[in-house]
Amino acid sequence: MAVRQPSRALRDATAGLRPGRSGVVLAYHDIISDTAEVYPYAVTESTFLHQLDLVEAAGLRPVTLSHFTDRLAAGDASGLAAIVFDDALVGVHQHALPRLAERGLPWTLLPVTERTGVRPQWWPEASRTMNRTEIDDALSAGATLCAHTTTHASLPGMSTADALDDLRRSRDTLSDWAGTDIRELCYPFGHQNARIRAVASDAGYRVGFTFTNGRSDPRTDMYAQPRLAMHENLRSAKWLATLLRPGRSWPPVRDLGVDDSGDAS
Repeated sequence: MAVRQPSRALRDATAGLRPGRSGVVLAYHDIISDTAEVYPYAVTESTFLHQLDLVEAAGLRPVTLSHFTDRLAAGDASGLAAIVFDDALVGVHQHALPRLAERGLPWTLLPVTERTGVRPQWWPEASRTMNRTEIDDALSAGATLCAHTTTHASLPGMSTADALDDLRRSRDTLSDWAGTDIRELCYPFGHQNARIRAVASDAGYRVGFTFTNGRSDPRTDMYAQPRLAMHENLRSAKWLATLLRPGRSWPPVRDLGVDDSGDAS
C-alpha cells in the first residue's frame, strides 16, 4: 500500500507539534452512504476515507485497540491510532468493512452483546446493529472485539453487583465469539466514575475508555483513558493539528453519568 504524502497545508498545520508518548483512539459510530442524511456522529463513507487519508498522512499507524493498549501499558503509544466502532452498527459492515479490508487496516468493533441485530434504543437515528453473522464477517475480515456492555446501559446508574455481572458477561461472550481473551472496555456514553473504574478492574479488564476528547496517555489512569469522537465535520488539516496536540494539553478526564445506584462513589 502506497504511503500518502502529507500536503503542504498539513505540514504547516502540524509543524513543531510533539505529542509525546500518547496515542489516539478514533471512536466512530455509524458509517453511512454519501447519499444518506447525516445525523450526529454518523460519518459518510467518503468522509471516512478522507479521514483515513489524513491519519495516514500525519504519520499515524492504525493498530487494533488491544495492541494500542499493550503499548499504552508499556508507557509509549506514540505514533499509534486505534480505529474503533461503537455499537457495531450495520452501516459499519456495509460501508467501512470493505474499505478497511481494501487498505489492509486493523480495526476494532464494539458489539453490545445482548442487542445484536436490533434497532438500538440508545441510538434511534441508526438503522440497526449487526447480527451475529455480520459480526463473524467482521472477525473474518480482521476486526478485533472490545467490550461495550450487554445492553448499553449507563454503568454508574447500576449497582456495583449488577455492573460487575454485566461487565463479566459481556467479556465472556465476546471472548467466546473472538476465540481470545477480551480485556478492553469502552464505557457506554463514556459514563464512568471511581466506583465503575474499580468494577472494570474487578471484572478482569485492563483498560477503560471514556468519551472525554483527548489523546490516550500512559500517565493517565488506565481506566479513565480518553477517546476522540469522530463526526462528519472533521475533514481538514486544522483537525489534524488538533489531533496531534500533546496529551497533557487536553482537558483532564472527568467523571461522567449520574451515580444513582445507592452505592458509595
